[in-house]
Amino acid sequence: MRRALLLLTLIAGCAELGLVPNGVPPPPPPKPVLRTALPVTATFGAALIGRRKVDGLQLEIMTVGFGEVRGNLLSEIKSPEARLKPPVLAFLIRHPKEGAILFGAGLPEDIGSGRIKGSALSPFKVEKGQDIASVLRRRGVSTDDIRWIFLPDLAPEWAGGAGRFSTATIVVTQEAWGRPKRRPLESGLSDPRAFIPEERLKLKDISSEPRFGPFPHAWDVFGDGTVFFVDLEGGAAGGAGLWVNLDSGPVLLTGPAAFVWDNIYDDALPDRRFVVDVSSFAWNARAMRIAVEAIPRLVILPAHDLAPLKLSPRPDITLAR
Repeated sequence: MRRALLLLTLIAGCAELGLVPNGVPPPPPPKPVLRTALPVTATFGAALIGRRKVDGLQLEIMTVGFGEVRGNLLSEIKSPEARLKPPVLAFLIRHPKEGAILFGAGLPEDIGSGRIKGSALSPFKVEKGQDIASVLRRRGVSTDDIRWIFLPDLAPEWAGGAGRFSTATIVVTQEAWGRPKRRPLESGLSDPRAFIPEERLKLKDISSEPRFGPFPHAWDVFGDGTVFFVDLEGGAAGGAGLWVNLDSGPVLLTGPAAFVWDNIYDDALPDRRFVVDVSSFAWNARAMRIAVEAIPRLVILPAHDLAPLKLSPRPDITLAR
């Protein structure tokens, strides 16, 4: 009995000294297991040019709010002590034939205190005149002018403002619509489908579309080689990006398939709770790097990072004020 008590005392003392797992940090999570990369043919870039039947597209990047999040949630090489305020972005594409197109619809019109229960980027801040309708108005575009809205995800920072656009067709992948609860950090989020007017909803099964370079599937939306809805499952269930062929070269809008520059070019993963499938997330990042190797003019714009725009300025990409 005395020997047992002595042993327990020694164990307790060791714990205080940090010699047992009590004071030892947990081991790092396992590395993602990647599927085989899809090779890119030597003609991929030339084929994109050959398929493009319309010139003169313009892309305008709009900051329509800010979130608040610890740095390590977005990238493992950022500090957990860093309190980041990532921009909430929406993208306006001016198509000479198809009119005004949005990728992302901005935050809900009234976000109250700025907190949306369960949202991973909450609390949000939208300054006066920063809501998406006001920013568009300054660009000479009314909400009724928007013909198409492509949603990469149903999170409030992408889909919250969809109801403002009374004449737009709203495109969502079938997978995203069927699995609205996606990431562990958003487990308290109310059903995100409530943001979407169903009478104008168009569900798209991208998995039935052909391969697109290093990506498994992409839909040539207008059949003119200008805008492709790209399968980027991983950051969110049914996640999708938008590839836009501008006159000066292509642009890939990643949506939640990449949050910041680090995720793509430094191979830095976000917190596992911030994505649905970390292996698919890492696979997409590798596919994006392969795409840049095949088409050096490609500019990739992550969900919450404007750094690529500063590093690769382009005449047909502008930052809206």
